[in-house]
Amino acid sequence: MQANLPKIGQFGHAFRRGIVRPASEAHTPGEAGEKMWRNITLFVGLPSLILSSINCYLQKNDHPPRPEIIDYPYMKILNRPFPWGDGKHSLFHNPKTNYIPGIGYEE
Repeated sequence: MQANLPKIGQFGHAFRRGIVRPASEAHTPGEAGEKMWRNITLFVGLPSLILSSINCYLQKNDHPPRPEIIDYPYMKILNRPFPWGDGKHSLFHNPKTNYIPGIGYEE
């Protein structure tokens, strides 16, 4: 009497049988998906890119006025100066938008 046990080399096939497909049965994408994404890119993506570019161009000079400087005692506390420049300017200082305590806006 012989037992119906799989050989060592055949044991892995029982686990892979439902997962791995042969190359002939593998899913190949058709032209429908390519056509859909091309149409989405052409008719949705490009017009939205063009409209947002036009919006940015038209609103580039619509900046709100700078806020008035109110020196509260708890704001802009410098316990020690910055190690670069004159010690009052931060590393990414913008003279148009950042004010310096005691001086104000530079531009």
